[in-house]
Amino acid sequence: MSNTSEATRLKAEGNALFLKGNFSRAYEKYSQAIKHDDGNAILYCNRAACSLGLNRYIEAYTDADQATKLDSTYAKAWARLATACAGLGKLEQTVASWKRAIAVLPVEHMTPAEQKQKDQYATELKGATARLERRAREIPATDYVSTRAKSEHLPWDRAKEIIRDMGPNKTWNSSAWAIAHAHAEWSRGIELMKQMRPMRTAAGMGYIGRSDAIMILTNGLLADSRVFAITEQDFSDRYNRQVLFELSQTKAWSEGGSRRVIAEAPVRLAAEGWDSLRPALSLTVRAWIMRAFIQSNVTNEPEAALDFYTSAIEVLQWGRSTWKDISSKDRGAIFQESFLRGIKCLRLETLMMGYSANPGPTSKFPLSEILAGAEDIIKEVTPLVNQPPTEEHMFGFHLSFVRYPLANAYSLRGFYHQHTARNIRNAMGPASDVVEHFKTAAQEYIQAADIYPSDEENHIMCLMFAADALLEARSPAGEVVKLFDRINDAIPVVNLIWEFSANATAAVNGMLERDMDFRDRLVQKMQEGRLTADDPVSRNL
Repeated sequence: MSNTSEATRLKAEGNALFLKGNFSRAYEKYSQAIKHDDGNAILYCNRAACSLGLNRYIEAYTDADQATKLDSTYAKAWARLATACAGLGKLEQTVASWKRAIAVLPVEHMTPAEQKQKDQYATELKGATARLERRAREIPATDYVSTRAKSEHLPWDRAKEIIRDMGPNKTWNSSAWAIAHAHAEWSRGIELMKQMRPMRTAAGMGYIGRSDAIMILTNGLLADSRVFAITEQDFSDRYNRQVLFELSQTKAWSEGGSRRVIAEAPVRLAAEGWDSLRPALSLTVRAWIMRAFIQSNVTNEPEAALDFYTSAIEVLQWGRSTWKDISSKDRGAIFQESFLRGIKCLRLETLMMGYSANPGPTSKFPLSEILAGAEDIIKEVTPLVNQPPTEEHMFGFHLSFVRYPLANAYSLRGFYHQHTARNIRNAMGPASDVVEHFKTAAQEYIQAADIYPSDEENHIMCLMFAADALLEARSPAGEVVKLFDRINDAIPVVNLIWEFSANATAAVNGMLERDMDFRDRLVQKMQEGRLTADDPVSRNL
């Protein structure tokens, strides 16, 4: 029953909280108000503003879209829909929504507030249009991914050869297991997508195919995201058709974010049971993972990616708590701890990439959040790392979901300390703090390298990051040379699998050449007596 007076009271409380920047509590107040007046466009628009303040673009999109449906002349609702679309990478709809926001404003006799609103929207429209035009001019990301996948020396192929050559006494501590297993899953998912065929039905044209392709693709992606390789130009079309087909089979959530799923899942469970809910939840979460990964790594939209990863994590954490006494068979594999850990790692990688592109103390991707996520992984995984697998079929799993997350977490702690040192240095902070952070960064990177298998490319990359940190700390030449010698010894071992990986061809090989050249110059100066092992050194030798 509608109770507009109670809705008005709750709206006022929400407004006060919003002005204080307490977006989470304001969101709840507007949600309570909507229960009393669910036809009020302003309430949905205000709740969308809360979601935007929390960088939750999926929820903002849902509410702003509802506000425009309730009142198509509400300019602020169209503006918030445009902002949400921009955050999600929906650039065409962003432009269209800004145009609608301007169009519904008065044409003449505008108040000063309306004129200011129109000027702001026009500026936003200009920026959104420019962004859309830039995307259209750019080389499609699928072309880049296809190119990188054409080498005849791909890591997964070399990994399979190495596993075959191990003989009967196979060892688990080789990156071959992780990448070979992950690629097998990814390739199988691709082949399953190719099995989809058009079919005429009584309702018109439809499709027939497998309903587990997205599951298998995401299993591969979570095991090792480096298997993501698009070798055919129609990948996007095939993938989108596959998602739509599986949505029709499972009735998964195609709109809304974690709040909607968390609210509706118990109702669906009570009405339809686990056989209906389990596949719906699985596809919802897995589709979010795929979209997040593509937006982070292909279309360069880290903010949108973080929202999808966060939504997936929230649903899984809620489900693990709500259904903690339900068997894994009933609730599904997505609620396994290892599955959740895999998403957390992808999210942390996106945070790191976002910070690297936009560094500094005011970055949208806080170093403190990266550190907190890394600490969480270390706490969770450390008790498991000294329980190596004994069965061959578990070798890849142990690496992908235990050792790699732990190593990556230590590397992220190194990243935190290295960039904290740079921020302090740039702010002309105490030199002692700068050096301490750089040295701690080097230690964390070396710890990460020691956890990775010695034939893993991330092993050598972490050693290079450690060397960078030592040089930024102006460490003794002898210490730096010792680390460079370790890198030099690792090169032939790593190259057995990773010589032509995407990372190697894009950056690592060039970094190695630079570091080994620097090492040779250091050694030469030490041999000539122009430098001692105790002398501090930096890149500016």
